[in-house]
Amino acid sequence: MANLSVAQLGGLMVPAVSTFTPSGELDGTAFRRNLAAHVALGMDGVLVGGSSGESALLDDGDRQQLLAWARETVPAGKWLIAGVGSESTRQTIARARDAQAAGADAVLVIAPHYFLKRMSEPALLSHFTAVAEASPLPVLLYNMPAYAHLVLSPAFVHEMARHPNVIGMKDSAGNLPVLSQYLEAQGDGFKVLTGSGGTVVPALELGVSGAILAIALYAGRAVRTMVDTWRAGDREAAVAMQQTLTPLATDIAGAMGPAGIKAAMSLVGLDGGPPRSPLQPVDGDELATVRARLQSAGLI
Repeated sequence: MANLSVAQLGGLMVPAVSTFTPSGELDGTAFRRNLAAHVALGMDGVLVGGSSGESALLDDGDRQQLLAWARETVPAGKWLIAGVGSESTRQTIARARDAQAAGADAVLVIAPHYFLKRMSEPALLSHFTAVAEASPLPVLLYNMPAYAHLVLSPAFVHEMARHPNVIGMKDSAGNLPVLSQYLEAQGDGFKVLTGSGGTVVPALELGVSGAILAIALYAGRAVRTMVDTWRAGDREAAVAMQQTLTPLATDIAGAMGPAGIKAAMSLVGLDGGPPRSPLQPVDGDELATVRARLQSAGLI
């Protein structure tokens, strides 16, 4: 994080897909080509190994390789964030150390959730505090109820925000009343980013510092324009753009996950490719929906 500070944690970032060959091996050429395209559209950073990157299907060697390729492609002045969340505190810390070695600037940590009934507030505080203490990189909390099946409480977020090595959070829930409570913890040392493509403009109006958006993987120019339009003060135009883009968030990334995102990327001329097993590519009605949403937004 040599060239970056907490104050710069914001802007518009993308949660990169992990590109695979048909046999399920990493495709480095496609990965780097996608990242170069995202950077060329003016994205302020890249998350590697997030939900859109099929994080649960990556082994630790994959993560290292993807981060190394990303560091070659993402300029030093832009954020490179590594998803390192694991079911084990020990493995999460090990991945944070690996991420530093690969050149990442910060790590994103989703809550453990396999033993969901035992993930009480004290258990989560113990886990995240241990990670924050041991991680050589600054930590971002990751609220992703759709996949973790739990919500980080505002009280938990406020508590963790006090830790000097916890610099922010990504909230992908899209629950604006809860987001407003998270934002009460925002300050010089802690920034809140939205991960919900369907509520970007409302989140900006509430005061988020930035966004990490799956929708920007396949509608990057449109999302960049929407954010810039809002920041320039044209709220009415930004709201209209949000209304156009919301179905692309809810019906593709939201409903179909990485397989839908990859199909959309392929249709707009990027390298989506297949998801990794056991995920299956979208086809039939789902693929038709992806195409229809992109056409209605004028993207293909």
